[in-house]
Amino acid sequence: MIDITRESAARRSLKKQGYSLRKTPARSNEREAFGVGYMVVDDRNTVVLGANNHPHSATLDEVEAFAATA
Repeated sequence: MIDITRESAARRSLKKQGYSLRKTPARSNEREAFGVGYMVVDDRNTVVLGANNHPHSATLDEVEAFAATA
């Protein structure tokens, strides 16, 4: 199960830095195939993390690491 507290903290940290966190939509075929994933998007709607092989490919650990270094 995804830790909502960690996700919320990462979302707040990214927002302060000018990014937004997007999660795989609940009713998406992508979620059935790949599971829950994340994307970090900047203010120009450009994906900066989480679009390697498919959209929303970043894990929560990767998002937290990006937020700490950005």
